[in-house]
Amino acid sequence: MEGGDAGRHEVRALLVLDQTPGIGLVRMRALVERFGSAAEALRAAPDALRVGPRRFPRPRPEAWNQADEALAVADRLGMEILTWAHEAYPKALLNLHDPPPLLFLRGRTELLDPPSITIVGSRRATSRSRDVAERLGHGLADAELCVASGMALGVDGAAHRGALRAGGDTVAVLGRGADEAYPRSHGRLFRDILDRGLVVSEFAPGTPPLPHHFPRRNRILAALSRAVVVVEAGARSGALITVDHALDLGLDVWAVPGPIDLAACVGSNRLLGEGARPLLSVASFIEEVGGGARPPGARPAGPAGKLLAELAEEPLNVDQLASRLALSTPQVLMLLTELEIIGVVRRMPGMRFSVAA
Repeated sequence: MEGGDAGRHEVRALLVLDQTPGIGLVRMRALVERFGSAAEALRAAPDALRVGPRRFPRPRPEAWNQADEALAVADRLGMEILTWAHEAYPKALLNLHDPPPLLFLRGRTELLDPPSITIVGSRRATSRSRDVAERLGHGLADAELCVASGMALGVDGAAHRGALRAGGDTVAVLGRGADEAYPRSHGRLFRDILDRGLVVSEFAPGTPPLPHHFPRRNRILAALSRAVVVVEAGARSGALITVDHALDLGLDVWAVPGPIDLAACVGSNRLLGEGARPLLSVASFIEEVGGGARPPGARPAGPAGKLLAELAEEPLNVDQLASRLALSTPQVLMLLTELEIIGVVRRMPGMRFSVAA
């Protein structure tokens, strides 16, 4: 919680204003700018709140109780809360037409500041796109770039998992309160991101995942990024909303080309026709966006590190590696592909692999 008692009072006032009928984020910002704070805006209007010529009813008494309940949960879970006036609030979010007045943070809050690479795509993703998203997340994290996504099913979850598997940084922006995972099937992923990354939400703890929350979530994903990658998107995919916000902010948008007769790729392929940059290679994309090199002698962590340790002893084929690492053949092949891309593994005759010289 920022700024002691005064900061808590302002957070509470912003939560109450957010529950006042008719006052959206744009009008709330106008009120705060007019009175200097949400708390002063509430104190200055005994009968009604006024924004320009419009008058709005006073907040309901129960709104204060709901705000207190949300803050109690935030305290219990150790959330950090930033208002849009806090010095740590990301300046890029203020460039939005309707910046979130509050950010609820759990995890490594230092990941909020440097711009991330945002990876988005379909929830009902094909196995091809999930594989690309995971390899892309792994490669970016391995190159010391933070991966941001929305923790949804499909592309989002795969991108987060790839970053975590590389031992790198990832940020999940939620369309519900940051007190619980959504979807519930991502409970383990949620816990892993809390342990090693950052979870961000503009919604108070206890807020359910309502449909209109996800377009709002997408504008934050765009604003926190230096570039947006669409791995796969159908004609009406929500990922395209993130693209619209990215374009408004002047960010580069990339799209992975897909089969022209596949409905799941209609939206992402259309972006390419409209000027998005084609992502044709994970390695070249990472080089383009400025991934940092690992320190000399450094090796990837996690399963990739264990695989390299095995190859350091002797060249091995896929079946031998799968047996020694207790992984499936597809998992080993994915690891080998990623390690070949970043130049730490080389392929030998007979489909054997060794550590690159």
